[in-house]
Formats: sequence, structure tokens, C-alpha cells
Amino acid sequence: MRATLISLLAGVRLYAPLIVLAAATLLVLRAPGGGVGFMAGLVAALALAAHVLVFGAAEARRAFPPIAARALLGMGALAVLAGAAAKQFAYAPQLGEAGLFCITVAALHLMFTVLIGRAPTLRDGDAQ
Repeated sequence: MRATLISLLAGVRLYAPLIVLAAATLLVLRAPGGGVGFMAGLVAALALAAHVLVFGAAEARRAFPPIAARALLGMGALAVLAGAAAKQFAYAPQLGEAGLFCITVAALHLMFTVLIGRAPTLRDGDAQ
């Protein structure tokens, strides 16, 4: 059991930054439109979900506080609104996609910490 936990910890520590890098690459290199920001946000949320599942909800709240997630959610909403309102702005589509990315990551992080925080996690059950 202990070896499995160590493997999970090492795997998340290794792959979470790579998953976030893949999400950033997807957001930057794809042409805006078609929900690229949402897809990149889902990919980045995979890293957050793995972090919450392996390290626990309390550690995830310390790593990415809920107030920061709410601020990111608000900034994402403002970016989407600004991108939709200023169609003549040259970077309006990119602004909208970045806003969708921020909204998706922040909302899913808040959902993960609430849902997983109410159930026992691998880390919490092992620390008796």
C-alpha cells in the first residue's frame, strides 16, 4: 500500500506540470474559435483533479486558495465579456478564449475541492 501511494505521489509531481504545459500549448498554438479555451481549461483541470485526488482537498486549497480561484473566475468572465463587446479589437477572439480558459480552470478547481473535500481521500485515510 505504501509503495502505491509513493508511486501516485511521484506520478502526480512528474506529470501535473507536463499536463499544464500541454494545456498552455493548446491554448497558445490553436487558432481561436471553436472552444479552444474551454478544451485547454479541461486539460489543465485534469492536473488539478489529480492533485486533489492524490494530495487531498486541504492541500489543494493551500496550493490554489479559493479566493484566488474566485478572482480568476471573475477575471475570466470580464475577459470573455470584453472579447465579445469589442469585436473590432484585433485580439478579441484570443481574449475570449483566454477568458474561457480561466473560467473553466477556476470553476472546476472549486468543484473538485468541494466534492473531494467531503469524501475521504487517499492521503487523509492513510494519515491515521
